[in-house]
Amino acid sequence: MRPWEAKPEWCESDLYFDFSQARQVIKLDDQVAAAGLTHLLKGGVDFVVEWDTQLWLLEIKDPESGAIPEQHREKQRQRFLADIVSQSLIERHLFPKLRDSLIFLGLEYGIVNKPLRYITLIGLSDLEPAQLAGLRDRLWRTEWVSGPRYSGWRKSFDVQAFNVDQWNRLMTKCPILRISQQ
Repeated sequence: MRPWEAKPEWCESDLYFDFSQARQVIKLDDQVAAAGLTHLLKGGVDFVVEWDTQLWLLEIKDPESGAIPEQHREKQRQRFLADIVSQSLIERHLFPKLRDSLIFLGLEYGIVNKPLRYITLIGLSDLEPAQLAGLRDRLWRTEWVSGPRYSGWRKSFDVQAFNVDQWNRLMTKCPILRISQQ
C-alpha cells in the first residue's frame, strides 16, 4: 500500500506529508467547515501539526498540482505568480488563514504552550529562495504579525515559506511526496 493510501488525511491536493513523527495532526480547514463557520472565517490553515517542541500552522498553495488539468496548469501558475507580486496572496489568503486559524484554535482547543511556526508551502518548483524570503518578509510586515523583533507576544513565533524542494532538504522529519510523480 502506498503511504498516501494508508493516510489520505495527510494529503493536500497532490502532496502527501509524512507526519508519522508528529504528536498530533489536525486538518483545520475541514474542522472550520464542519463547525459551520466558513461564513465568519476565511477558513483554517490546511494542517495544524503538533511536534514535541513546536506547533506548526501549515498552509499549502500548490499551483503545480497534478490534480489541475494539464491545459489549465500554466494559466493557474501565472495567476498565482501575479498574486505573489501584487501581494493579494498575503492579503486575501495567507494572513486571513493565519488569523482565523488562531481564533478557531484558541476557542475550540486552546493553543498549546509551544513555539509556533506559520509555514507556507508553495508548490512552485522554479520559485527562487529570494522570492520565498520576500514572501516571508512581507508576511512578517503585516500589521498584526509585526515581525520577529516585536516584543508584545509572549509565545515564540516564526514565519517561514518553502517550495517542495526546500522543504524536503530542510524539514527532514516530515518529507513530502508529490503523488502524481510517484
